[in-house]
Amino acid sequence: PAGSGSGRVAATALALLLPLAALGLYFVFGNPEAIDVSPATVRDSDLSPAADPAAFRRQLVAHLAANPRDGRALVSLARLDMAEDRFAEAAANFARALEVAPKVARDADIWCEYADALGMTQGGALAGKPTELIGRALAIDGRNAKALEMAGSAAYERRDFRMAAMYWKDLLAQMPPGTPTYAELATAIQRAE
Repeated sequence: PAGSGSGRVAATALALLLPLAALGLYFVFGNPEAIDVSPATVRDSDLSPAADPAAFRRQLVAHLAANPRDGRALVSLARLDMAEDRFAEAAANFARALEVAPKVARDADIWCEYADALGMTQGGALAGKPTELIGRALAIDGRNAKALEMAGSAAYERRDFRMAAMYWKDLLAQMPPGTPTYAELATAIQRAE
């Protein structure tokens, strides 16, 4: 076609100008000092809870002092608390994360983890507030596996065996047959029925 040469020239010019424009805008509006690739930063970014839980906790606490509305960091701290059997602290951190971070509050799994932490402060019982939190998780995602399992357990605790079986049957329908977990849940359903 007659116009194909000029199209290639325009495409090539655009391909060269876009990165230069982006770089120029970054230097005008960006913050080059924010990029810190020092060895200490790389070393700190490789820190994980499994590698050094105490150092990871210190890093999270320091980060949260500067960023108290960081829901993900609060959830990480709560999970670390759970791993260390600090259930009251975990519950408080889950509550803060759900309060300050709308994205976290839309995650059914976080509501379940919060319910679990509160339940552990009650000696493992899900009665009361933990059951309410499980209900919030189910309102967000009615097929959430952890929420269905916990809702069935809470119903079983209060001797509402029909509801326990109902929740667990919904969960069983999502599981692959023939696995040990499937068999355990099927047995629990039979016991509830």
